[in-house]
Amino acid sequence: MPDNYPEHEKGKPNIYAVLIILALSLAGIMFAFSKPLGKDIISGRVMQVLAEREITLNVGNMDKIVKEQDLRVEIMSGKEKKEIQVLNDYKPVAKGDKIFLRGSVFRDNEWDIDNVSRVKQLVTLLIFFVALVIFTSGFKGFYSLIGLLFTFAVIFAFMVPQILEGASPVTIGTSGAALVLIPALYLSYGFNKKSIAAFLGIIISLVFVGLASNYFINSLGFTGAGEASLYLDMATKNSINLIGLIIAGIIIAAVGVLDDVAAIQASVVFSLSSANPNLRGFKLFKEAMLVGKDHIGAVVNTLVLAYTGASLPLILLLYIQRAPLEYFVSLEAVAEEIARTLISSSGLLLAVPLTTLIATFMIKETYVK
Repeated sequence: MPDNYPEHEKGKPNIYAVLIILALSLAGIMFAFSKPLGKDIISGRVMQVLAEREITLNVGNMDKIVKEQDLRVEIMSGKEKKEIQVLNDYKPVAKGDKIFLRGSVFRDNEWDIDNVSRVKQLVTLLIFFVALVIFTSGFKGFYSLIGLLFTFAVIFAFMVPQILEGASPVTIGTSGAALVLIPALYLSYGFNKKSIAAFLGIIISLVFVGLASNYFINSLGFTGAGEASLYLDMATKNSINLIGLIIAGIIIAAVGVLDDVAAIQASVVFSLSSANPNLRGFKLFKEAMLVGKDHIGAVVNTLVLAYTGASLPLILLLYIQRAPLEYFVSLEAVAEEIARTLISSSGLLLAVPLTTLIATFMIKETYVK
């Protein structure tokens, strides 16, 4: 490889920049989740299971057997610990389990189990995932994990609070997506022509996704009145643009897919030009697009399966009702997922040739030996 060709292999991230991004990520996440629990939720630890029994509940046309428990639970009352008795009809727990309690809506000074801590299991899964990433990808995988951490920090420390404060979800979604991309691409590929080509391809495609989302979501006449959105609107003091929230969700979801395809296409262009110095201009673009077309087919299928999997319980529920197809696809929850898939896929279709074209223009016509 020529000495003046640093775009593909060189340009690794500076260790000090990596440490700064890591510090900012950790600080952002700690800030976002440093708030105490809500006044009506407290945490506790199961000290003893006093009694267990099985009861039968009639759910629909079926009898369901569930287990009830009488628990002795330790909680913090002010700055002091105290023990209370709790009736558990949520799910069976064991001594030592951490649980979350919510004040009973039927009885004063009594608590019901609202949730069970799953932190230990999630930490185990996280360690397994991190180890697998580092084992298969080395330092590049480690850097990508820092980029993922930074993404979570931006989402929970910047995007979520701003939307809850009443800011435009579309503006926050777009700016947050751009903010996430810069360190993510830098950590994965360093600062070079490849990462610049990928960034430009993603940003232009995101603008297209934003404009397409704004037009089609409004033309479809969505109300944004899903169950989660209605609860959100009631729980916040500020008015939230629910339609804008749908558009922002599409933009954010599109970033991950566009990041993947744009980075790979830029890498394909520089790899081909390095392997064959005679490939330039339209020939290089054409060869890179052979890979791009295969990638498009695979990722579009992945998008459809991902959105279908996320909505599978809803699809099953609606399917057993045997409604006409026109009615089925016109339901807001279904139509929203269809629009989300098609708009994100359209951004993907644009990102592949666009990134390939940008990267092709960045390749020098000849190497200086």
